Amino acid sequence: MKAVLVFCEGRHDAVFAQRSLGVHGGCQWVGRAIGELPSPFGPSPIARRGLIATRIERHAIEDLTIQAAAHSSLPSFESVVENTATDQIFFMMRANGKTQSDPIVSLLRALSVTLAGVPVGTFEVSEYAAAFLFDANGEGVASTLRDFGARYTSQFGDLSSVAHASWLEATTIPVGCFVFHKSSQDPTGTLEQHLRPMAAGAWPQQDAKAELFIDDARRPDHKVSRSDAERLKAIITAAGQLNNPGDPMSIIIGRSGIPEEQFRTSNLSLQLASFLTQIRWPRP
Repeated sequence: MKAVLVFCEGRHDAVFAQRSLGVHGGCQWVGRAIGELPSPFGPSPIARRGLIATRIERHAIEDLTIQAAAHSSLPSFESVVENTATDQIFFMMRANGKTQSDPIVSLLRALSVTLAGVPVGTFEVSEYAAAFLFDANGEGVASTLRDFGARYTSQFGDLSSVAHASWLEATTIPVGCFVFHKSSQDPTGTLEQHLRPMAAGAWPQQDAKAELFIDDARRPDHKVSRSDAERLKAIITAAGQLNNPGDPMSIIIGRSGIPEEQFRTSNLSLQLASFLTQIRWPRP
């Protein structure tokens, strides 16, 4: 079995990737307990605790606040989907921003050490890849990729040819980046600029009224006025409240929120799923 760790900036990015893999990538939700996940993420013949359980147990609980103790350390395992036909499993990871490279590198090194030096067949997962999903924001796609290369070269090797929606083959493991941006003509932007039309397509009246409310009520000092992405998050979340009262954006765009049809007709959703499922694995 092959595993793909998909590092996302936030929870709703992870949900978007998860649903895209479900609609366009032939993947199914994995609801099994941590102890039933494939090794080394779950337990193995040589380790009672798998990688995920070990990470959770390593919390220095007495040094944390109650609020912090309720959440696993970043990068956190958010959800799992799998494609049994291709024998691939995808772990959605929340990393909380582009600058959080050190914890990601630490996790990847732990995984590499775990897999190295054991006989073939010891673990159910024999190979793994790392995908990184970023917002271009105002910096643009090219700048985002350059920053990625600078942060991760020590872990993966030569990243000078990293490009949007493509995989590198000469790195220590398969590595790829997908950068959310407005269009080929405008390399800036965020995922929210693609989610807003999906929400409007799902709930046209709710979306229109949510936009009127947000734009009429917001002030310059409100966080929602800091950027277009923050404004769009507020509109999408407000529009989805009628069916998901009190829920965050990750639920609004989740399985009980935006209908599957919006993902089925989304070019971005298709492009992301195609990227994630077209990894160039090393030949045996």
